[in-house]
Amino acid sequence: MTDVARLGVGIELVGRRHEVSALTGALDRAATGRPTGLLMSGDAGVGKSRLVAEAVERAAAAGFTVLVGRCLDTAESALPYLPFTEIVGALAVTRPELVAEHVALRHLLPGGGTARAAATGEQRDLGQLQVFDAVLSALDHLTAITPALLVVEDIHWSDRSSRDLLFFLLSRLTGQRLVVLATYRSDDLHRRHPLRPLLSELVRLPQVERVDLGPLAARESLELVRMLADGSLPEPKLRRIARRSEGNAFFAEELVSASSDGLPHGLVEVLVARIEGLSPTTQRVLRIASVAGRMVSHRRLAAVSGLSDDDLEQALREAVAHHILLPADTEPGAFGADDGYQFRHALLREAIYHELLPGERSRVHARYAELLAVPGGSGPRGVAEPGRAAELAHHAMAGHDLRLALAASVQAALEADDREAPAEVLLHAERAIELWQAVPDAEAVAGVDEGTVTRWAAWGASSTGDPDRGIALGKRALELAEGSGDSALSARIGQRYALRLLDLAGREEEALAAARRALELLEREAPSPELAWSHAVLARVLTRIDRFAEAVAEAETALAVAQHLPAAPEPDPDLDAAKADALVTLAVCAEYGGDPERARQLLGEAKPVARRSGELAVELRAYYSLGISLLDEGRLAEAGAEFAAGEERAAATGTTWSGYGLNLRVAHVITRFMRGEWDAAEAAAEIAGESVSAVVATRLAAAGLLTAVGRGRFGPAERRLAELRDSAPVDEQVILLMGEAGAEAALWQGRPDEAARWVREAIAGLEVGSYTQLAPHLGRILLAALGAAAHAEMAAVGMQPVEAATAAAREMVRIAEDAAEHGLPRAGTLGPEGTAWLRRARAELTRLTGPDPLAWRAVADAFGYESGGITCSDTARVGYRQAYALMRHAEAVLAGGGAHAQVEPDLRTAYATANAFGAAPLADALRELARRAGVQLEPAAPSAEPAGPDPLTPRERSVLALVAEGRTNRQVGAELFISEKTVSVHLSRVMGKLGASSRTEAVSVAYARGLLAPADRELARPTP
Repeated sequence: MTDVARLGVGIELVGRRHEVSALTGALDRAATGRPTGLLMSGDAGVGKSRLVAEAVERAAAAGFTVLVGRCLDTAESALPYLPFTEIVGALAVTRPELVAEHVALRHLLPGGGTARAAATGEQRDLGQLQVFDAVLSALDHLTAITPALLVVEDIHWSDRSSRDLLFFLLSRLTGQRLVVLATYRSDDLHRRHPLRPLLSELVRLPQVERVDLGPLAARESLELVRMLADGSLPEPKLRRIARRSEGNAFFAEELVSASSDGLPHGLVEVLVARIEGLSPTTQRVLRIASVAGRMVSHRRLAAVSGLSDDDLEQALREAVAHHILLPADTEPGAFGADDGYQFRHALLREAIYHELLPGERSRVHARYAELLAVPGGSGPRGVAEPGRAAELAHHAMAGHDLRLALAASVQAALEADDREAPAEVLLHAERAIELWQAVPDAEAVAGVDEGTVTRWAAWGASSTGDPDRGIALGKRALELAEGSGDSALSARIGQRYALRLLDLAGREEEALAAARRALELLEREAPSPELAWSHAVLARVLTRIDRFAEAVAEAETALAVAQHLPAAPEPDPDLDAAKADALVTLAVCAEYGGDPERARQLLGEAKPVARRSGELAVELRAYYSLGISLLDEGRLAEAGAEFAAGEERAAATGTTWSGYGLNLRVAHVITRFMRGEWDAAEAAAEIAGESVSAVVATRLAAAGLLTAVGRGRFGPAERRLAELRDSAPVDEQVILLMGEAGAEAALWQGRPDEAARWVREAIAGLEVGSYTQLAPHLGRILLAALGAAAHAEMAAVGMQPVEAATAAAREMVRIAEDAAEHGLPRAGTLGPEGTAWLRRARAELTRLTGPDPLAWRAVADAFGYESGGITCSDTARVGYRQAYALMRHAEAVLAGGGAHAQVEPDLRTAYATANAFGAAPLADALRELARRAGVQLEPAAPSAEPAGPDPLTPRERSVLALVAEGRTNRQVGAELFISEKTVSVHLSRVMGKLGASSRTEAVSVAYARGLLAPADRELARPTP
């Protein structure tokens, strides 16, 4: 039968930085004669074998002899010395002289021992000691020749003799060049496991260290799942698998292999095997516990199982001892705060649960529902204890009591709303909607009408970052309201529906129609908070389609309606929401009208009113609008603080993935990138393990591309770009970010033609996706600058004739200037970012028309807002875009014949920035330019050349290396930014030093004397 490799075989190690450090540290110490014993523990499947493979690979690469022995699960028929038999067997093949020299080792070889039935006890003890001493002596002799790594895997299955020998070896580690690595499953070590006493002794030895493998972190789990899937699964499924695996690598592999939401058969077998050796009573208790969920209280388990206290406690003791259940800590006073238990891993509970027969499962669920139901309770509020309703709804549904499930679901949705938990509101409200038609007299059972429950679900979907779902539910709620004939209710729901439509790009005209319809329903009614809110909603929609004059009129009408309403004894939330939203709209319009100070004043007034209203979307809109206002002025630190405050508010209210919650997150990621806070930007763009909609995943993935590309992580970035391109985004921000990241990734990798394609696609996408045809999108300035750079690179590497490239770059500059002149900047005039990118577009053109250092200096200064307004003179570090501009400035100075000393400060400043940010592509480009310019950016590495005086200077060596490649004097001069005459002078000196009469002879002599090597030729070759 052909063996099929496991899915994870061959992929690189994910995470485990600290564990790898411990392993490499032990290997390093062993190489110098300081031996180490390592005890590596972890649950089954967590990654011990993969880490052992990494250790073996590193040890072999470092010249270690690697010996591996494995223990096997042989139940009661333990095979003595099994792992050491494997080790000595391998030693007999690779080092037979050692085995021959130590005769006692033959006892560890198959058929190597002699019958000793008549031996006395003392002789037997001495015989075992001789075996132990022979193993130690053989390792002493081996490690005198070469350092060694000895691995003993799965010692939780080891026999007594192997455990004794392992203790003997570890207790006698002195000066050997040896690492002894032993692994075991921590989840298999029940209280009476025979390995426990040995471990307690081993950890006391000074030369023994512990390496405990916990689950992978959420981000690492997602990275592993992505690598395992290799592009075969969509992003939502990848995240779901990563979350379900709970950091266990084996579980992740199995779930990816199955590619389904169920449990793979192989994984079920592995998990269920964990309980098959337990007593029947324990197995029954575990099945009942699995129905309760990940955690169960002792009291409920006792009630459902019907077991006596003694029998139940005995079963639980066995389950805990075998690490199936863990005691669960509960807070005093909490519901169900009696002793409880939880499954060690969610998938273990799931596997046991799925082994239940259908009838058995529904009966146990029904029994739990009976315990949770309140006798005599009626309607949705008949369930008493907080948190109990959600659990009751689940068990009643699975137990087929639909009336109880509907009532409990409505109650659970109400409780979730009280706790500001929109995800849970959506979950319970949708379940109630599903049950509505199946339950007779559903409204009486639920205590509310279907339209109300549908509105709850629509709000929950929109607040948790699923606008498509929110719109569908909102549309259904609007249909139910209109069917009732209540115009006021229809207007309120229409307002909400219009705002939900704004969460999706391309639905603005639908939103406008819905907002106008809602206003029409109320215009003939008396002034009311609902009327003010309708005007405010229409005003917000109008700002989104750049109809600012109409938006101002509607916002002012909303405030006028609110002002003329009679004073109420208590604040009206709807009225406050209308006022706050109208103020935010006026602020946005003031900003576009060229009065940012007035805009920020209005936003300051709006914030407390929005907070008082409880309308979270309005409050988050105020935070976002203020942050964007500051960002547009280049005040990055203040903008970042505002976005952070808005994010905190969204997180505290469970609306992180709502429309404006997501806007705040994305804006903060971009701001952090611009400020150079790349680690924070990278972390904020990652949503490992979270269940989010495609809209959320798409926008955050796009924002995270900037840092990934800047750091040279082109593989992951290009995979994300391919996924985003396949999704055909219509969101203008996503299109812009894709164009920027795609073009820059291609440029850094020497593919300028591809960069030009990314730019063209993005510019076309912004034209299609623009809200109106009145003004070009300002993002075209940035894209055009990158497009001009692409054509300059294409000419430099011969992909495009200079004349054609110049014409194409001029067209890019025209596009940028047109957007700058006719676009609609928020503050009425082009902000610092737009100005900087416009200057860059013009400067990129000078790479084709002739070097212009002043143009690039202007670019560097224009991007000064990245570093808080710092210009590029006399500073050790600047912003990322400034650093790029400094590199181009230095290049232009050199190309114009400037002295090398003139560019050294710029190169050093830019290089410091690239290293600080981890911007590897920029750092590489700077090192190459510095090498060509003869500028030393880093301390010189120790020379690998032959000992003795070197007659050539570094510059002479660079010249000669290029000559060796067949370059002419003119080509060498252009490459090294020196004149043709200077090249001739260098060559004359080289020929004189080497006693050569020609260029060709000088090259030959240099190779013969070891003064030139292939590495020099590589160094002399320019980077694309």
